[in-house]
Amino acid sequence: MAGEFYLSNLVGNFDYKEILDKFKVFKSQEILLLQQREQKIAQKKAAYKEFANLIDSFKDVVENVLKPTLFSEKSVKVSNENAVSVTVTDPTKVPPTNIDFEVLQLAQNSVWGTSGNSSNAVKDKDAILSDLGSGTLRIEYADGKYLDINYDNTDSLQSIVDKINKAAEDNDVYIQASTIFDGKEYRLIIKSLKSGHENRIRDVEDINFVGVSLEDKLGSFKQFQHGKDAKIALYKEKDTDSKYIVIKSPTNVFNNAIEGLSIEVKDITEKPINLTIEQDYQPVKDTLEQLVNKYNEIVDFVKSKTGEKGVLSGDYTLQSIRSQIMKGFTPLMELGLISVDKDTGHISIKQDKLDEYLKNDIDTLKSKVTEAGNYLKDYLFIVLDPQGPIKSKEKSFDRQIQNIEKKIELDNKRINEEIEILKKQFVSLQIYMAQMEDIKLRLTAMFFNTQQKK
Repeated sequence: MAGEFYLSNLVGNFDYKEILDKFKVFKSQEILLLQQREQKIAQKKAAYKEFANLIDSFKDVVENVLKPTLFSEKSVKVSNENAVSVTVTDPTKVPPTNIDFEVLQLAQNSVWGTSGNSSNAVKDKDAILSDLGSGTLRIEYADGKYLDINYDNTDSLQSIVDKINKAAEDNDVYIQASTIFDGKEYRLIIKSLKSGHENRIRDVEDINFVGVSLEDKLGSFKQFQHGKDAKIALYKEKDTDSKYIVIKSPTNVFNNAIEGLSIEVKDITEKPINLTIEQDYQPVKDTLEQLVNKYNEIVDFVKSKTGEKGVLSGDYTLQSIRSQIMKGFTPLMELGLISVDKDTGHISIKQDKLDEYLKNDIDTLKSKVTEAGNYLKDYLFIVLDPQGPIKSKEKSFDRQIQNIEKKIELDNKRINEEIEILKKQFVSLQIYMAQMEDIKLRLTAMFFNTQQKK
């Protein structure tokens, strides 16, 4: 009969271990079926996780649809990209415009250094300056603000550099000292770390010295490079040289010259640069294209997983979510912007219709796109919520897997207990059969001896 475990020829000595192994295989068929079921549930859970990733990716595009700057983006063109680079920082604040300007000056750091002393040149920056007197090197880094560096004949040129840098660090002063070798001797260099006129080093001098001063040893301090602001001339009226305003910046970047723009100057110009700001609707087109492409990925996934041979065949949760997402495109359909492929379920943007709205009725388009984005954002929030349909399904699969694993554990325990009982019975049976064999041998011997006596 089906389901029965049958053993034949159970006589004499037998290998009960082999019998028990076969018994375990037979009894483990149910466990095998449970494991196969668990694997299928795990595949379903994996499919839901993959679907959740698709929805999350779709949500990112929806957020781009709702960006406040989407319909305000601008494109920038400059006539001389080698001299200037322009970036839109806030497209909502800069209107389409056409501006001419010139780069008059680039920003510079101020640099001071010693002029050198050919009669007593410093050849080793680490050597002690034993003939140096004592004194103070005063660096005026701002109006009326100083760094005072004390020195004496125990210092080397490098130790003086280190003292300057330590004092600057301790006082949050943006200057830096270093040495250079000009081929004949070492010189002391002090520079401002920030460019611009206000950040310049005003003066460097020896004060309160006794004996040989630092300037006596290294040569007088000179300003090799002035701290300067960058300057641009912004024309108020195109091609009118007399009507312009000069704008300064301590760096080569102008963030406030034109609201909503960042201008970085790279070179001085000999003639005006033309800057053109135009409305840019390409981001609108790209974002809507990304939106329909992500939706189409969801359509393909749902069709693949819930089809007749799909791992989620018969599961309508994904189809319901896909259907609700499709409703989010209704505002765009009302404008005639969406076409649907009945065979694949894919949607696409009618580019000619989109161009028409971008050109003639941007406000209506913006309103409908925002309406679609808000619906999709709200619905996806529900879908991806920890208590939403996707997470609820995943939790359900987890519970099913846990229950199966508990059942497998109990079945394994029960089978092992049955095997242990059978093992004891087989051992007893084998002992009994051995005893019977021993009696048989004795009886045979007795019969044989009786026949011989006759």
